[in-house]
Amino acid sequence: MKQNKVISILLALTLLLSACSAKAPSNTEAAVDLTPGTYEGTADGFGGTLKVAVTVDTDKITAIDVLEQTETPALGGAAITQLSAAILDKQSLAVDAVSGCTVTSNAFIEAVKGALSQSGADMDAMMRPVEVSNETKDTVSLSTQVVVVGAGGSGLAAAVSAAQGGAEVLVLEKMAFAGGATAMAGGGTNATGSERQKSVGIEDKPEWLFMDLMLNGHFSNDPNTVWLYANTVGKAFDWLVAEDGAGIAYKDQVPSPSAEHRVGRTFSPEGAGSGVVSSLLAKAESLGVKIMYNTPAKELIAKDGKVTGVKALSTDGVPYEITADAVILASGGYGANEKRLNDSVRSLAYAGAVSATGDGLEMALAVGADSLNLDKINIQPHSIVLPDGRGQHTFQGCLAMYGGTGSILVSEKGVRFVNERGSADSIKTAMENNKHSYLVMDSASFETYAKTCIASKNYTQEQLDTWLAANGTMTPVFAKADSLEELAGIVSMPGDALAASVAKYNDSVEKGVDEEYGRKVSAPMAKEGPYYLVEMNLRYYASLGGLRINDKMQVVSTTGDALDGLYAAGEIVGGLCGDIYAPGALFGWAMTSGYNAGTSVATTLNNK
Repeated sequence: MKQNKVISILLALTLLLSACSAKAPSNTEAAVDLTPGTYEGTADGFGGTLKVAVTVDTDKITAIDVLEQTETPALGGAAITQLSAAILDKQSLAVDAVSGCTVTSNAFIEAVKGALSQSGADMDAMMRPVEVSNETKDTVSLSTQVVVVGAGGSGLAAAVSAAQGGAEVLVLEKMAFAGGATAMAGGGTNATGSERQKSVGIEDKPEWLFMDLMLNGHFSNDPNTVWLYANTVGKAFDWLVAEDGAGIAYKDQVPSPSAEHRVGRTFSPEGAGSGVVSSLLAKAESLGVKIMYNTPAKELIAKDGKVTGVKALSTDGVPYEITADAVILASGGYGANEKRLNDSVRSLAYAGAVSATGDGLEMALAVGADSLNLDKINIQPHSIVLPDGRGQHTFQGCLAMYGGTGSILVSEKGVRFVNERGSADSIKTAMENNKHSYLVMDSASFETYAKTCIASKNYTQEQLDTWLAANGTMTPVFAKADSLEELAGIVSMPGDALAASVAKYNDSVEKGVDEEYGRKVSAPMAKEGPYYLVEMNLRYYASLGGLRINDKMQVVSTTGDALDGLYAAGEIVGGLCGDIYAPGALFGWAMTSGYNAGTSVATTLNNK
């Protein structure tokens, strides 16, 4: 491949210089008269207890060690690393929380504060903001072959595949850590036509996946994108798990059909989405891919109808102008951008990445890119609303429970209203007719639900204990009672109606057929308590519209022509799912489109 541009030395020097120029004045005067030693502090993080050890000498903090934490490695873990470095640099606790990890950030700062308070530090001074220079920074010019905007799953997959094709790759990430929506996902990945799917004896065809996605999306999908996905997902999955590919570990399993998929085609990675991000990061770094964090792209550089680079601005105020042969937009969707959401969506709990503000979409539209389905937002059932108002899916727990234990969904009237094992779309549509929807379970059902949710990191045992102790008086609503009538009373539901709904469900189990909703029945509800109730809510977490692309992953203009030099991958591309997500499709698309985009760019550069 033509190696006409070198960034390694320049980038290293640039980052060093920018770091030095942005370094804040120290705050050592706040830490004088410390008693040397190591002190411990704890706080409640997002995933549980967070415990730190802070070491000081007579006038400064010398080390911060994390002794205990259960935060998600690719999110909270990365935030802790950044905050620790910031505190040591500034010698102050007046550091900004890491965007997207506010709970973890606040817990970490609180734990460090608790430790420092034992050392004799002037805590008022330690919490005082450190003055930072506001002088304008000079623009730094960089040059590379490929710029990837976004270090989420699709961006990292694109960076890895492009680098494996011989390209020189630079990734811009606006957050302090990699991962985006991928790091928050369960990671279920479609694999139609892959060697893994064949090895477990499942016959599948691209035509079947194509039609399943079109049917689920009510034919509002972009058929060209769906066809591209259906015919390349198998090859992409083979690359994803191959040692000479991405080398990501996936669980040994035989996937089952679902309401959305006629055959089993969805596999799960070890460590969920966070594990995939960690593996892709390690692979990218081993290939020499450069990643600039805290550096959001702001504008595409276009000349004579060709995209030739990106303008970016780091959070420490350094502007960058980066020229490149190709730009791959993998910056995610726009679910966190309320300006692009209608009122009905905004009224629901958001469960997506805070970084999904649609920056890449707006940049592409500004240079003439075409778009589709921008009114389509993914809304899903099986969700609880956390105390801070965020939505949290619990679908793994729901699916595990519906498949083998006694449980039903009822409205606020105590009446069952849907086939609980139906498609997400059918459950969502039915829930929209209720003021409230509740999952009602016997003790065996609840044990399955809770254990699965905890194992899936939907919530922790500590959180569950708190919610159950509140017994319906806080959000999320979790309740427990010895009888169905007592359980119903906790949420002002008619007890006789709930008891009748359970009796009717049990009768269908005894008959072996659910005449009312057609559910494949499993086990009856126990005749004796305790019984449990969890309020189920709708949440939204992804946008389904975005840029239009061609089969080479190039962004298409409003005139129907490819925009030279501009490619896209992941959620920023519109049309795959239509108006609602199909299991494994978004994650599968992130990996497939990233692989396709990186490979396409590398092939183009090699042929120049």
